Amino acid sequence: MDVYDPRDLGKAIRRLRKERGWTQVALAEWLGINPVTVGRLEQGKPVAVTIAVRAVSLLGARLVVVSKAARVEVHDPDDPNG
Repeated sequence: MDVYDPRDLGKAIRRLRKERGWTQVALAEWLGINPVTVGRLEQGKPVAVTIAVRAVSLLGARLVVVSKAARVEVHDPDDPNG
């Protein structure tokens, strides 16, 4: 999923959380933060970048930052064909 702004990031985090069957309260407990902060994060409202990065990692995703102008090819390191 491409993320271009905080709202996109929030949607991605919400999707990942729901795919794992976690509640906002459960994610908040794992992150050691208030569930209100998880709600703010998922809505794309301002939260500390460290919280967002930790949430992405905890949910089993990778966060990759590239220039909007960059041409990016994604290769799965676990795929023997590339």
